[in-house]
Amino acid sequence: MAEQIANFRFKGYKIIDSTIRISEGMEISSKLEINFEQTIGSIIEEGMYKHTLTTKITNDNSSMNIEVKAVGFFEFDKSLSNELLQDFFQKNAPAILFPYVRAYISTLTGLSGVAPLILPTLNLSKR
Repeated sequence: MAEQIANFRFKGYKIIDSTIRISEGMEISSKLEINFEQTIGSIIEEGMYKHTLTTKITNDNSSMNIEVKAVGFFEFDKSLSNELLQDFFQKNAPAILFPYVRAYISTLTGLSGVAPLILPTLNLSKR
């Protein structure tokens, strides 16, 4: 399995959309609900894959809503089985993208005039 994973290469990412809404005058609760949505990726050219991960964060009193959509680009060897490709793209691609989204959210909230929101690390490959 380890040598098969070596056949995937992360080529980069970009944030394609982000929204932050913080209600003025409301206390921001620290009880967070974090949800992920994945768009079934697409092979954009031979040996290149695009994966979209949307992260949505709300707190229990709805005083904060954050949504960040990131796209990651991966290169893979064309000889890999379809089963291995799907497994990688559903489990590993979001796990690779999440740390970038996490850092972006911390920066975004910090620049918005509130305390930076530092999300916990999550093991997305087991989802």
